Amino acid sequence: MKNNDKACRRWIIIVLLVLLLSLTLVCGLLGQIQRPVPPPRVNPDLSVTYFVDVDAKDVRLFDTVFSTAPPGLAFTKGPDGIWSLTTPPYEPGIHEYALVIDGVPTSAVTSSDWVDRLPRGYYPFDFIEVRDSNPFPYDLRPVPHGVVHAHTVRSEQFDRDGRLYVYTPPGYETSGRAYPVLYLMHTSDNASYWTRYGFADRIMDSLIADGETREMIIVMTQTAGGLASTLVERYLLDEVIPFAERTYRIDAARTSRFLAGNSSGAMHARNIGFLHPELFSAIGIMSGGGLNLAAAPLETTYPKLTGAAAFNEQVPFIFIAVGERDLSAANIVANVQRLKDSLDRLGIRNTFWLTTDQHSWFNWRRYLTEFLKGLGGN
Repeated sequence: MKNNDKACRRWIIIVLLVLLLSLTLVCGLLGQIQRPVPPPRVNPDLSVTYFVDVDAKDVRLFDTVFSTAPPGLAFTKGPDGIWSLTTPPYEPGIHEYALVIDGVPTSAVTSSDWVDRLPRGYYPFDFIEVRDSNPFPYDLRPVPHGVVHAHTVRSEQFDRDGRLYVYTPPGYETSGRAYPVLYLMHTSDNASYWTRYGFADRIMDSLIADGETREMIIVMTQTAGGLASTLVERYLLDEVIPFAERTYRIDAARTSRFLAGNSSGAMHARNIGFLHPELFSAIGIMSGGGLNLAAAPLETTYPKLTGAAAFNEQVPFIFIAVGERDLSAANIVANVQRLKDSLDRLGIRNTFWLTTDQHSWFNWRRYLTEFLKGLGGN
């Protein structure tokens, strides 16, 4: 009996010790989980203070403004174990950032829902919204809204199914009339990016409501980087445009058809637009589409540019823009400047905008806004 009592007491002590140890571990974990870590803080001067709670030896910030290349901006670890960093002031807008923790790139380790848009999916950056007293052209405003339609369309050129996103303006469903159209290309193989990160639909809603652009349809294509120019040309002309014109009420006149793209999409917009001025009356070339030193003279590749008067009549608006710190490709800023200089030499009218920032959605949102304004208001 005594032996049984001793055995029971021994088991009770073991159980108590296990419970005490478990409680200690749980409390420690809860202490780490519940330790308050504030989200990125926008300061009055528009600088941003970032906070990270992580057990690491080195934490660094990469963003699209101040630290676009290694080694990044270093965080400082506080006595409470929280890492923090305050940047210089940002320009107002939505900027992108990521962290490098002990040499390993990662997205933010806190919530990334700083913008009222769709989740970022596999996009490798998080977002920080930096505001002053002025509204953004992509703010969600109490104005009439258009509709974004998603299509899966078989492409014989690519030998696969591809996605097209189409924006129709407010009132399209009931107006019964035909609309101008913008074919908008991106560097990614994801046609949703121009609405997901570029806010193209919101920009259009606001510009239309303010009378700063024409009511139009936007067709956003799946034209990833690395595709041959001739392949993309045939895809757009033989597949996308016919599909759009038989599916939507589109004004097929050249004066009502526009073409634009960013990054490698800019190169495709330049190539297709300069080869076919009889099809498009405006061309937007954003963060790409330049001429490197080895390129042939522009008029050699695009003979129709030699007739400046005729070309200017057909394409009265060419919009070119690039960020002064764009490092997406070797000498990209110089190459885009060389494109502008070549057009000037040939007497081809164009609008050139050298902006701050780099190869980022911060720039592409404002480039799209200005290009749409250049198409004329209602």
